[in-house]
Amino acid sequence: MTIGTVDVWVVDDDEGMRNSTSFVLGKAGVHCSEFASGADALQEQDLACPQCLVVDFKMPDLNGLEFISKFQNNRGKVPFVLITGHGTVALAVEAMKLGAVTVIEKPFKHEKLIDAVKTAVELDSERRTRENQKSLVNDRLDSLTPRERQIAELVAEGKLSKQIAKLLSISPKTVEVHRSRITKKMEVESVAQLVKMMQIS
Repeated sequence: MTIGTVDVWVVDDDEGMRNSTSFVLGKAGVHCSEFASGADALQEQDLACPQCLVVDFKMPDLNGLEFISKFQNNRGKVPFVLITGHGTVALAVEAMKLGAVTVIEKPFKHEKLIDAVKTAVELDSERRTRENQKSLVNDRLDSLTPRERQIAELVAEGKLSKQIAKLLSISPKTVEVHRSRITKKMEVESVAQLVKMMQIS
């Protein structure tokens, strides 16, 4: 896959390591933003959210996982690669719980880092697609009236118009009118599509 348009944040207090990591990723076509500490990175709220973070574990102000935890509170669960000089099983488990793609121990081969970033970018692309779909569905649901939303939920549960009419004490014809409006507002052509959209919301 092409990762030339990717923005990666490299967070490492070691300037030499930080520059080296950015250089390696830069040769692979990745744009990197460098930060000397987790605190510095957390202050950059105006920058676009990166597709991946490459974070050193041992840093003076916040360690890598402390930084990730705070970052995710503000930015969402962005995939990251944790770099460490002394990896342990416990550290790896904790990192994975926070969304790490992998934990890479120093020294490491450049290809290993590039492959990890590629994996992270793919995961982030899937995450953003899901979030965009959910936002689109919720916008359409918000356009429904309370009654239309109620009927849409019953349709998604598999209820027929006659059953819905009986449950809501309205006529089947009224249910059909609402269903027609729901179909138009939700931009679906079948019950199956409506069910799928309701599951995304």
